[in-house]
Amino acid sequence: MDGYLTLPDPLAAYDTITAEVGALAGTVAAQRMDDPTPCAGWTVRRLLCHLAFVGDRYATLAEGAPPPEDEPDYPDPVVAFGAHAARARAAFGRPGYLTEVAPTPIGPQPGAVTVQHVVNELTVHGWDLARALGASTDLSPELAARVLASWRSFLDGVPRDGGPFGPERPAPAGATEADRLAAYLGRDAG
Repeated sequence: MDGYLTLPDPLAAYDTITAEVGALAGTVAAQRMDDPTPCAGWTVRRLLCHLAFVGDRYATLAEGAPPPEDEPDYPDPVVAFGAHAARARAAFGRPGYLTEVAPTPIGPQPGAVTVQHVVNELTVHGWDLARALGASTDLSPELAARVLASWRSFLDGVPRDGGPFGPERPAPAGATEADRLAAYLGRDAG
């Protein structure tokens, strides 16, 4: 995991990205839930359910319980995202959590790595949501740059055919930092 942890203050980064994604989620009208997203085969609703699940899963892990494996179809994914994001923040903010080593889906890791992973997920999927909604993809530039560096350390040299991330694509001229991140992860950021 060398190089994966790029956030000098993981909790501040988490607060920033959950606020940005929460604000975007709060703009989703009911009639937009079936709109497509840059995630192949995912609708806005499916993307919002995934964002809520990320919070639920990692909050549960940080609370010391086995995480849920199956991603639910939350009745109101916007409300679920907010609730699980707050629950995760409370668990991540527990004294000592960032340095404790605990089980994760990728093996035992310090809490700071878990928070980094959640920030990485929320940043790229926040871009997906912004793009699907036609909103600005200019998510926290400094944070997006750090998240890109983290993903690069994790994925460089790893084949990306058929997984959740496609091969790197070129970022368009004038791309935001979040656009560069999306292009690195195989999204069409043009």
